[in-house]
Amino acid sequence: MLQLREYQQRSLDELSKYFKETCKYGAKRAFIAQTERPYRSVPSLAEMPYVCLRVPTGGGKTLMASYALGTATRDYLQAEHTVCLWLVPSNVIRDQTLVALRDRRHPYRQAVDAHFAGNVRVIDLQEALYVQRGTLDGETTIIVSTLAALRVEDTNGRKVYETAGALQHHFTGLSPALRELLETEGGQIVYSLANVLRLHRPIVIMDEAHNARTRLSFDTLTRFNPSCVIEFTATPVTTHKPEQGCFASNVLYHVSARELKEAEMIKLPIKLRTRPDWREVIADALQQQRELEKIAIEEQKESGEYIRPIILFQAQPQSQERSTLNVSTVKQALIDDFRVPAEQIAVATGDTREIDDIDLFDPACQIRFIITVQALKEGWDCSFAYILCSVAEQHSARSVEQLLGRVLRMPRASRKNKPELNCAYAFAASGSFIETAHSLKDGLLENGFERMEAEDLVTPQDTVELSLFGSDGHNLFSQAAEVMTEHLDLSNLPAAIAQHVTFDPSSNLLTVQGALSEPEMIELQSCFTHEKDRVTVERMYHRLQGRTVVPSVLAREPFSVPGLAVCINGELELFDDSHFLDFVWNLSECDASLSEGEFPSTLVAGAAGEIDVSQSGQVETRFVDQLHDQLTMISLEPGWTIAGFANWLDRQIPHPDITQAQSSLFIQRVVTNLISTRNVSLKHLARLKFRLRNAVATKINEYRDQQRKTCYEKTLFGQDHVELMVEPGCCFIYDEDRYSPNWYYEGGWRFNKHYLRLIGELKAEGEEFECARVLDGLPQVKHWVRNLERRPESSFWLQTSTDKFYPDFVAELVDGRYLVVEYKGEDRWSNDDSRAKRALGGLWEERSDGKCIFVMPKGRDLTAIVDAIK
Repeated sequence: MLQLREYQQRSLDELSKYFKETCKYGAKRAFIAQTERPYRSVPSLAEMPYVCLRVPTGGGKTLMASYALGTATRDYLQAEHTVCLWLVPSNVIRDQTLVALRDRRHPYRQAVDAHFAGNVRVIDLQEALYVQRGTLDGETTIIVSTLAALRVEDTNGRKVYETAGALQHHFTGLSPALRELLETEGGQIVYSLANVLRLHRPIVIMDEAHNARTRLSFDTLTRFNPSCVIEFTATPVTTHKPEQGCFASNVLYHVSARELKEAEMIKLPIKLRTRPDWREVIADALQQQRELEKIAIEEQKESGEYIRPIILFQAQPQSQERSTLNVSTVKQALIDDFRVPAEQIAVATGDTREIDDIDLFDPACQIRFIITVQALKEGWDCSFAYILCSVAEQHSARSVEQLLGRVLRMPRASRKNKPELNCAYAFAASGSFIETAHSLKDGLLENGFERMEAEDLVTPQDTVELSLFGSDGHNLFSQAAEVMTEHLDLSNLPAAIAQHVTFDPSSNLLTVQGALSEPEMIELQSCFTHEKDRVTVERMYHRLQGRTVVPSVLAREPFSVPGLAVCINGELELFDDSHFLDFVWNLSECDASLSEGEFPSTLVAGAAGEIDVSQSGQVETRFVDQLHDQLTMISLEPGWTIAGFANWLDRQIPHPDITQAQSSLFIQRVVTNLISTRNVSLKHLARLKFRLRNAVATKINEYRDQQRKTCYEKTLFGQDHVELMVEPGCCFIYDEDRYSPNWYYEGGWRFNKHYLRLIGELKAEGEEFECARVLDGLPQVKHWVRNLERRPESSFWLQTSTDKFYPDFVAELVDGRYLVVEYKGEDRWSNDDSRAKRALGGLWEERSDGKCIFVMPKGRDLTAIVDAIK
């Protein structure tokens, strides 16, 4: 089974956390608490969780969706199986998704099977019209469709809402409470697929949902009474204007493009070249393909991986009104003018699909050139596509977006030895594309990138002539702005430079529009007397040239920070949990009793969660409670024995570190104790089985944490403790290319000493921001980094008994010492977690022989940092 990348796992962990909190507090409150952003309720389904995971193109959204189905079933529905309505944007994507989910060897299906033990059925909308009751009652059933096909205006959509004799058996023996939930006609229940879905409260997976946030779409979904909706898209709707029928997505978690690049999922940067003549553009693209293919052959010799770089040509659509560079014209030009063998060319359009059923990854395949019009809409995708060559007119970010996404995916999702194979390439013709060069960055935004990322990740080709340049030779694509320390008198600048430079004397903001030549940079530098301002001009010059790393002129020494290490067989290793988890403990010997507080065996009406009062004054009961009650009513609870019930609980609780012999014995004792000491019947426990599962899992985690803490303390402080040390030979290294924030600092305050160009995951206000300002202003600080959480390969961490501790800030001082700062609010400074972190940081400091300093300021007492580095 294909393993999730770290960013994918982080996203799904956030989704799991949200669903667990939703069960306690409701969809809105859980979202606000987790994201600190407002929650946009769905019209007519105000309390239903409707959240979005934003993942840029190439990030594996569909794989994540396959895992998310199990997450929602386990943590939200608290059920063993479910009905899923899997909605996709087009018929082509629907067919591709059906093929993948039906194939038990495909990673998507394997992810679903892993959670539901293979008890899964995948059907299309037509098959759903004849689905059997036993299938929905006993299996996880995934219905793959487009949203458009479910609308009543569609021919097939009407069948979803009409009575069908084949579905009548789903409605026999229903309780009055369930019958009240169904749509009726003339006082009679409609035996429709829509009503079948209303009974089973489907989980809705929305793949590429940016076109589905309309009132019509919501009205369609409401008729199925879904339990929740999970969007997966690169471009969530951000505008919220309900009065106009536009509803913003509730983005629960956003994956950045840098995270994808760090995970080796996508090719970046995109190297762009444009020419006014379309034949020259094709010639450039063909030359690039030949060079890449030679490099790919060398790559195969080194790594064994076969790559055949492919050009994706975008032609203009056919037109009856004017002559266009259509598919036939481009194909004929390739054959006649550039002597490309016909067998190396394929056409992939809505009408002509010459690559269907062809394995483009097969070394025997000859195809190197694919001509299309709008590849994304036609469902075309291949990671061998390295080069986009467009002879079509590009007037919008949307048209660019539909193409760029096709060349971003990295073959086998792994970085190549040859750096040229880690980039994508774009060639474009026509004056309109040059005039709208800024829209290329907007095209990346349409693929889910942040604007600051787009600024870095599209660069001109090294050999570019006037491709990105206006008639005066200046780059139309770039702009840079910096705050200077002194004023600039524009009258001292030559007119050729001054027309591209503006200066705001009120803020000392210098703005340069378009790339400067090196002589122009020197001329602009001469207008400043302070060395700091001269360096700033040079930094702007390099940025406008599209360079994303610190130029050699401005290069600094590598920033490496020693960690807490242990010597094993003469080799230094970072101290982590592998060095103390070899102690043996036995779960079956632990106390198996659960108190009433740990597992309440009775439910008091209203005690399960909050009751809110809407603006209209009506009392709204918890959506989740009603959902669980409904699913309980339609499920058939089997007859249980104590052994069988304990075995079911054991299967529901992951425990890879505990043998089944220990876990099954412990869980059976839990069940027996509840029956014998608290007089709870087995039948009653079965009705509360998911709540009992959670209570048992929590109990096991408590014992696990206790044992980890004991082993950890023995390892560090026991009689046979290991010798920990802080040595330069075992360091964390900060690097521009590996720094992959989930989101970026966007505040107005300008930091001067952050080691990396972009600052990740720092809010523009608040106590941590004030802490960063203090660090940045200290003369003793040479440079600092905002340390990112849960990035073990690229961030500084110290191992605790339960997990890794990632302090907030890491700095190097002018005198060569290292400073680590963990900010803690005054209300949390004295809790157990903070005390443990202070002790661990103090140990790191003590073992460094004065080279390292650890500080945890108490709330706003930031003078503690100044005092520590004196």
